[in-house]
Amino acid sequence: MKILVVDDDDLIRELLVEILSAHGYEHIVQADSGEDALRKIQAAGEAFDCFMFDIQMPGMDGIDLCREVRGMTPYKQTPVVMITAMNNRDYIDRAFSAGATDYVTKPFDTTELITRIRLADRLQAETRRASEAATSAATTVKTPYSEAVPVKEIRGFVNSAILENYVLINLEQKQFPLAAVAIHVPELSVVHSGSSEDEFTFVLADVAEVVSDVMVGAQAFMAYIGSGVFLCVGHRNKIPDEDTLQSDLLIMLNDPDLVYCADVQTNFSAKVGQRATPKLFEKRGDLRFLDRALENLEAAEQADVANRSRKFTGRKKVSFAA
Repeated sequence: MKILVVDDDDLIRELLVEILSAHGYEHIVQADSGEDALRKIQAAGEAFDCFMFDIQMPGMDGIDLCREVRGMTPYKQTPVVMITAMNNRDYIDRAFSAGATDYVTKPFDTTELITRIRLADRLQAETRRASEAATSAATTVKTPYSEAVPVKEIRGFVNSAILENYVLINLEQKQFPLAAVAIHVPELSVVHSGSSEDEFTFVLADVAEVVSDVMVGAQAFMAYIGSGVFLCVGHRNKIPDEDTLQSDLLIMLNDPDLVYCADVQTNFSAKVGQRATPKLFEKRGDLRFLDRALENLEAAEQADVANRSRKFTGRKKVSFAA
């Protein structure tokens, strides 16, 4: 695993090299600034597998550097672990918005640091396997509807693994009360079955941008998890209520200037599940509330089916009575 460590403090860089080397990570390149890092990335014969960027550096800081690296095609999904002495909520949000994968603070807890690097190693291996599978697959084979499709360059959208990391960090640091909400756009199934892979990806990006817009005030991060379902995590007191979210989504999803599909004509709907929050007795690293958000969505959709069935039965009775 080839790692680029970027920090303007010589002692911090040397400490990181010592810790990483002691745990088997010996292919490490050092840079003392964002500008130096970009030079070494450009000059590298073999691509880096992981980046570690200090946030606060003179000139180009780690967040701007992360944004620059994410703009490079080979590094769209390469793990980026941010390092900083700051434990401020704003730094976490800015880092993840720039494309960071994870986040650790100084002074380092060796166990936590190595855990984060091993997770980055696993993420990189999974990304490489997925890329190789996509390359070897026939171009006519469409990604199954049930599988997650990456949503790129939409504010607040990350993959599910990064979303879970973001949640774990916030639970650990108790930055603010979290809540999760799941959203289903069922007509994405129609788009998927009736359009090309590229067209589905374009429409999915439009829908994701709408989801991002309705969640903008909630300090939320979101992931598309497949089957037309979006999982959103944000500030418990700033996420709009379910009725407001559903109403706003219905209007915006059916605005052709916001969501457009050339291959399939369809009206969009949305179902929003009840918010789920961590429970008092759950440990800080417990992510079961994310599962509860998905269960709440399923329950809301089942209730809708039951209500429609009762209304249909009622109409039949009236008709027969006439």
